[in-house]
Amino acid sequence: MPPALDSIAGDASIFFMSTTLTIRNLDETVKQKLRMRAARNQTSMEAEARAILARIVSAEDTPRPPQTVGDMRERLALVRGTWKDRANGRGTDEIMKELRGDD
Repeated sequence: MPPALDSIAGDASIFFMSTTLTIRNLDETVKQKLRMRAARNQTSMEAEARAILARIVSAEDTPRPPQTVGDMRERLALVRGTWKDRANGRGTDEIMKELRGDD
């Protein structure tokens, strides 16, 4: 291996150190379901738990659609609040002209 690649691989190992996570007091039913799920997917319980955690954490980054009318009103209030400070009494047409750079 060329020395440059060898040093890159050595440096990269600093950032990709493995982490150990111990889960104590896991409910026996959950443990059994994880074992069965891992068997169905032909993986270890550890690999299955890793996949589940990764999927759940990634899903948190995705905005969820509003579930209730109250949720929708709350989200609309946030948007209105954003524009309210910028409007200064102007209408939508005036704001759009400004954003487009129209004279």
